[in-house]
Amino acid sequence: MVLRRIFGGGREPEPPPPPDPRRQLEDAVARRVEEHAAARLGMAEVATGRRRLELLIARYRTEIAELDEAAREQLRAGREDEARRLLVRQAGLAEQIEGLTAHRDQIADQLVQMREMTARLRDDLDRMEAEKATVLATLSAAEAQERAAAALASSPGADSDPAALLARTRDQAEALSYRAGADAEVAAASARGRGAARPGAPDSVEQRLGEMRGER
Repeated sequence: MVLRRIFGGGREPEPPPPPDPRRQLEDAVARRVEEHAAARLGMAEVATGRRRLELLIARYRTEIAELDEAAREQLRAGREDEARRLLVRQAGLAEQIEGLTAHRDQIADQLVQMREMTARLRDDLDRMEAEKATVLATLSAAEAQERAAAALASSPGADSDPAALLARTRDQAEALSYRAGADAEVAAASARGRGAARPGAPDSVEQRLGEMRGER
């Protein structure tokens, strides 16, 4: 590291950013959803295979009953060789039915296990969904609390502090109200002064009338 700095190896690479817990949770739940869907699909395929075996076994059993009746008819007609051939075919079908039945029973056991596994995956998925919602809500609340704490810890200027702006606006409003009250008192006093000069008006009139009498 020191040699790289001395010989101009360049700056150290920036460390990778920490993983996003939200993305990690979403990816984990998405994987479990895919696993559950794959399990359900596999279970459906196995159930379809078992149903096909059951249909094949039922068809072979019907054919065995038909071969048995046909062999009886051939034997009554004196065609023993044909009756024997039919019975050989019947025995072959019975052997196939035995193997198919064992395979069907094995698949049925597998299907039970797959149902249990799918149910566990479904329960696990429900649990993960609930935990994801809880963790995301807790994470969002913690981030909001951190932002609020950072806002309270900061020291804004008088122009940006809401409390200072409110106090300054309140002081201005009180000053304007006081000034308006003072102006109203001055206006009222002036009005009272103008009203006091009016009683002297009759004296002036009498004086003017006296002057007019002297002119006559």
